[in-house]
Amino acid sequence: MKNFISLFDCPVFVSEHKNIENKKIKKYILDYYKTNKGRKLSNSGGFQSDNLNFNQPELQDFFKSVIMDLNYYFEKTGGNSNAFEVMITDCWFNINGKNSFNWPHKHDGYLSAVYYVDADEDTGDLIFSHPSSVLPIEWKPSWFKQPFPANSSKWPLKPKSNKCYIFPSWLEHYVETNNTNKTRISIALNTTVVEKGINFYT
Repeated sequence: MKNFISLFDCPVFVSEHKNIENKKIKKYILDYYKTNKGRKLSNSGGFQSDNLNFNQPELQDFFKSVIMDLNYYFEKTGGNSNAFEVMITDCWFNINGKNSFNWPHKHDGYLSAVYYVDADEDTGDLIFSHPSSVLPIEWKPSWFKQPFPANSSKWPLKPKSNKCYIFPSWLEHYVETNNTNKTRISIALNTTVVEKGINFYT
């Protein structure tokens, strides 16, 4: 018998949330942007907010929808969902206009997520980097007929309004430059795992 064993998997979960009212969230984000200085972390150009209030009324639909995805990921990757659940620890938004981007970085925690409030597929891909820094040296791209997760040092995912990507927080990633005149707005968050019954809104 011959077969492959997929070791040390790094699943990225993709979902779309048509039930989330992006217009309401976008208005809140733009109003916040007018009256706050924000912070500079991985962003080059653009705007990144400080951590958001979990009790913000405009974000409740977003939190309720995404926490379901986070716990689904936890359960489907072997999590003990009878005793534990995923809790959001911090959350912020990014506004990326023309020529802005985000440098390679990792997050803290268990899982992280990015949700697109307003984005088109040409406003800059989300790029994930393979955990092994020697992969592009020892596995030369010219050897392979087509990209595949096992032979690629980078993997792009397209932004799109209502789309959410969930990934392990340790997975390095960056956001390509927005070369359009459109604005890309996204919400990002980090999580941990806690015993069931703790209210993540508090």
